[in-house]
Amino acid sequence: MGAILDTIAFTQNVLLNEANSSSDNPVVHAEKNNIFHGGNFHGDYISLEMDKLKIVITKLSMLFERQINYLMNDRLNSKLPPFVNLGKLGVNFGMQGAQFTATSTVAENQTLSFPNYVHSISNNNDNQDIVSMGTNSAQFARKVIDNTYQVLAIELMSVIQSIDYLNMERRMSSFTRDKYKKLRTIVPRFEEDTIKYIEIKRIKDYLCNQFLTIQ
Repeated sequence: MGAILDTIAFTQNVLLNEANSSSDNPVVHAEKNNIFHGGNFHGDYISLEMDKLKIVITKLSMLFERQINYLMNDRLNSKLPPFVNLGKLGVNFGMQGAQFTATSTVAENQTLSFPNYVHSISNNNDNQDIVSMGTNSAQFARKVIDNTYQVLAIELMSVIQSIDYLNMERRMSSFTRDKYKKLRTIVPRFEEDTIKYIEIKRIKDYLCNQFLTIQ
């Protein structure tokens, strides 16, 4: 997780520098009575950092997916019913369908994480013969981040179902218990199969709002 956290922090610093930099062409420096030509608008910094960011966030989503798989597979954890199914095995599916969503979403992240920085299509009559593809990379990074919130929402739903099955609420720390209770107000304990995408979105929205509050 350290490599992921360090990359996020470094990317944030680069983006702030870029946002506060001048990209006019020419740059007029009135105090020094000079005009600088060069543009400084090539998007290499953005493109490279967005590629790095989407790679590490994809790696994070892969970690979440493997943790989900551990909870789903009773032969691995030796503690929980298959797919954390709190209903009747063979009749109910528990978190099985949601796991499919998590797996396919992580696979999408892996596809989107191929670097755009090394792509270039000349345009403007070859006046711009090397382009950064920074906008594309930023759009893909945004999608990867959005996807990863969804995978984390599925993991948290699986975790609170596991807590209920193991009757672990009273053994948790006060901080963790508060988070568990909050999630349970969003998604009540379930045994019968229900449509899950609505509940997944509720947890995802809660996670996004928590991030914005921290910021």
